[in-house]
Amino acid sequence: DVFGEDIDDPADYNAKRTSKLKLPHEQDEEARPLQTDLTPAEEREFKEKTMKEINKFRETVQKREDKRRSKGSINKDGAKAYLTEAMASKDRASMLQAKISQRMASLNLPGIAKAPVLDKEGRTLDASGKAISVIKHEPTLKVNLRESKRKNFKLEKPDDNLTVTNPYFDPRMRNKSATRVPKAMKFNEAGKFIQLAQKQRAQSKLEELQRQIAATAKKTGISTVAKRVMLTDDNFSKDEPVPEIEWWDKFILVSESYSSCETPLSQEEMLGAVASPKYREITHLIEHPISKPPPGADDTAPPLSVVLTKKERRKLRTQRRLERQREEQEKIRLGLIPPPAPKVRIANLMRVLCSEAVQDPTKVEATVRAAAAERQKKHLKANAERQLTKEQRSAKKISKLTEDTSNGVHIAVFRVDNLSNPQHKYKVETNATQFMFTGLMLLSKENNIVIIEGGPKGLRKFKRLMMVRIKWNEDVRNRKNQEDEKKTKNQCKLIWEGTRKTRYFSKFTTKLITGDPTAAKEYLAKYNCQNFWDLAVCESIGSEEV
Repeated sequence: DVFGEDIDDPADYNAKRTSKLKLPHEQDEEARPLQTDLTPAEEREFKEKTMKEINKFRETVQKREDKRRSKGSINKDGAKAYLTEAMASKDRASMLQAKISQRMASLNLPGIAKAPVLDKEGRTLDASGKAISVIKHEPTLKVNLRESKRKNFKLEKPDDNLTVTNPYFDPRMRNKSATRVPKAMKFNEAGKFIQLAQKQRAQSKLEELQRQIAATAKKTGISTVAKRVMLTDDNFSKDEPVPEIEWWDKFILVSESYSSCETPLSQEEMLGAVASPKYREITHLIEHPISKPPPGADDTAPPLSVVLTKKERRKLRTQRRLERQREEQEKIRLGLIPPPAPKVRIANLMRVLCSEAVQDPTKVEATVRAAAAERQKKHLKANAERQLTKEQRSAKKISKLTEDTSNGVHIAVFRVDNLSNPQHKYKVETNATQFMFTGLMLLSKENNIVIIEGGPKGLRKFKRLMMVRIKWNEDVRNRKNQEDEKKTKNQCKLIWEGTRKTRYFSKFTTKLITGDPTAAKEYLAKYNCQNFWDLAVCESIGSEEV
């Protein structure tokens, strides 16, 4: 045909083409009842939609006509089919126009149809007086379906008698709606997070300040006292009235008040008071209660450590060695362990291996030398295994130099007249570092003091270094007049020595004071040991007077 389809039966072809020429809103005309209750907006929309469909139908017909003309002449059968389709199209157009007119007339459009007629019940009547059945529009989209279900679904309040009929009913359970409330957008105000950060910084500073206060209170003992106060009973804090007389004085006083103590008693009154029954317990004897240790204390005295002499230690070591050898001989005699091989050397070769050495002396000598080399290798290997590594030697040396100062720190303060010699300063600093000491070497024009903190053993060696080993008068010349070759007298004195619970310093340092001498005392005041400077000044004044 002119539309590019094969024609087998003209009747089927006409039916097919007629069905294709139907408008979309007419393909299910029987299933869709007439709707008359439309709003003005829906009426306008329906009218616009109908006009669009009509225009679209006309454009389709015009395109088919243009396509037929462009193909030129057609045969006899094609002309016949074309005429049949043209007539069908004409009839179809007239039918469509009639249906549109009928529908427009049935609608309640202004200026087109009459107003709808309603009965007493409010139903719409047509021109013949019959009631028009109006079917509500059903949504097809899922969103609209969910919305319609939500509107139709209503939660009914449970009956009051439900608690009696249903034993499983719980009135505490509330019916919650199945819908989810959408969250609204919340915008933060300007400067909100800046204020939050400032609050966090202030909180961190406050916590740091609290930690410092707690550490200071712990050192001074205020925290311990505060804890003890918190543990005390609240009854002690109450203000109780002061009694007229204390209970422990009632047995001694003659009257029930302290006023009798102001006037002295006569001899007769004293004799009468002593003869009374309540004073029989008072005598001239003094009771001394026996002091008993607490229940958990250990009454056994610790054993005394026996210190042996060098000769006694050597004797005990020899006895232990002989005992080990005796036990080894017993095991060999019982067959528990094999006997050791003979220790053959070049010196006793002929005496130990008589016949074998005569038969093949070269072979026996090689065997003896190999055994000696093996013994030496084994000895060197055992020594290497026992030898400490570099890290172990360093740790051992440090552990020997580090002393336990938990029970108290030994402190010594030295005063030196002149510490300008670099050799003397190097010796003091190096020895203090090697002995793991803490302290300070303070250098000034007026005084030079050295403060040492450490254990008793290391402090004894350091005192010998400062007082005996270092020659303070070597290479020390008068700095005021360098041309004068006369040596000045320089000496070191121990001005104070004692113990303390804690240390003043955390490490050994050197400090040079070039300005006012009072700056040295202010520097020591930072470590709460300015009294050492006063001792040094008094010692220097005394040495100048001498």
